[in-house]
Amino acid sequence: MDRLTTNKDVSEMSMCELAHNSCYAKEGWARYRDYEMDIDARDLARDLLKRYADGDDAFTDDEYFGEYMNDALQYGMNDIEGRIALFYRNLWAMADLRERLKYYEDLEEQGKLLKLPCAVGNTVYTNYAMQGWHLKKKDRPYEVKVVFIGINGVDNCMHVAFDNGCMIQCWFSDIGKTIFLTREEAEAALKELERGKGE
Repeated sequence: MDRLTTNKDVSEMSMCELAHNSCYAKEGWARYRDYEMDIDARDLARDLLKRYADGDDAFTDDEYFGEYMNDALQYGMNDIEGRIALFYRNLWAMADLRERLKYYEDLEEQGKLLKLPCAVGNTVYTNYAMQGWHLKKKDRPYEVKVVFIGINGVDNCMHVAFDNGCMIQCWFSDIGKTIFLTREEAEAALKELERGKGE
């Protein structure tokens, strides 16, 4: 997937890049930027209130301004102040979302974001059962719970537990071979194995 966030200067951004990065956070505050301005979202909303809603200069206190904008949301689209409050809320929400996405995109770019095939506690399926200390192939899928996922950077593993308390370790590369994420995949693998025996 292509990266959506960027640290480029606005003058170097395409229209699409700017659309995904026009709202951002700086020192904990939401900001809006385009090719002509870079402004605190509160100041932009204050300016809109002065221009279109006959707002006065009483909004210099940030805490009071936040309360005022929150109260104005009750008017929704029926009132210009409600519209400006909605616009302001969307600015800081977009800034929050952009910063969260940027965090994960940075991790992915650094090779630190791991996409797991399943999570601890998920049910997966295997066509093997524990017999003492040995694994024995069976003719039906067994439901097992993922109890541990280990990351080593080479072939990551997971430990799965049977109802009887026995556990086996499976490598991520075993997924689709001896461990399956759905019952249907496990059953299809069994049928394929049976077909192979018949030939």
